[in-house]
Amino acid sequence: MDLGYLKIKIDIKAEHDEYKKKYEYKRKELKREEIKKIFDGFKEFFKADGHFKFKENEHSIAAEYKEHAIKLDMDIYNNVDSIDFNLSGIIKTFEKDTFDFFVEGVSNTELTLPPPDISDHERMIHDTRYYKDFLEGDLVYTFEYRINGREGKYINMNGLLTAL
Repeated sequence: MDLGYLKIKIDIKAEHDEYKKKYEYKRKELKREEIKKIFDGFKEFFKADGHFKFKENEHSIAAEYKEHAIKLDMDIYNNVDSIDFNLSGIIKTFEKDTFDFFVEGVSNTELTLPPPDISDHERMIHDTRYYKDFLEGDLVYTFEYRINGREGKYINMNGLLTAL
């Protein structure tokens, strides 16, 4: 057993685990911020009219007017805990129409995939490089909003609601 090689392997694993933990925390924070923007955007869209009242809980917000509501519903825990940069939710109208929407995280750079036949340590080195780029701000995600079954992409909740 070569102790120098063993130490290198342990160093690679330790660095990978450290950066992965930081990456996962920052990814979840980024998604929480975007969820807050979704809820705030929904509220602002209806608040501009001045006649809507709001009922909120942890996973949904309803804009009510004369006892009829338009409701935004998201499973916040599943959205935040998913391993990607995507979010999803449902908008239900007072007419009982339901619209699924998706918020997709889009990277500012093209991501390279490692070859399928690389070793675990080479994969950890590749992943660590990705985590570092994300944590240092070299890799940035922005979000695009889409309505399921429709072509358009929107930059915020206001654009998505206007499209409905």
